[in-house]
Amino acid sequence: MIKKLHYDVYTGTALSLFSVWVLLQAAGIPGEAKLLPMALSALMVVCAVTVLANGIRKTRAANDSGTVNLLEHKHAFLFMLGIFVYYLGFRYIGYWVATPAFLIVSQKWLKVRSWKVNLIVTITYTLVAYILFVAVLKLPIYRVGILGKYFRFV
Repeated sequence: MIKKLHYDVYTGTALSLFSVWVLLQAAGIPGEAKLLPMALSALMVVCAVTVLANGIRKTRAANDSGTVNLLEHKHAFLFMLGIFVYYLGFRYIGYWVATPAFLIVSQKWLKVRSWKVNLIVTITYTLVAYILFVAVLKLPIYRVGILGKYFRFV
């Protein structure tokens, strides 16, 4: 009899492998610049191993519930597809257009019922990001995407 594994086992294994790869990449950074990336990637490894251990524990406890069924997780995969579309929008049309659009659509997807709350969160986040990244840190975010040049105010 083949034992069915909980989906956290697959997720934890993939995250562990990815985290170890990131840790190895961070170790190759010269000088003291590698300290923060190594610390963050080590934390990623700890979290990934925790997910893996949790999945192993759930596999032992579960009968058939918790096994991998892609149809049960279609909303998660569709949201991941939305994040990929956001990445493409960020890359090609610019941060200042793609981010508010993504925030509005994703809040509706996550069932934020009030349009007022949706708009307040979107506008507040965009303004805080603009003030922090462009005005305070002087990051040239306007250079990203074809519409970015229209958002160069500072």
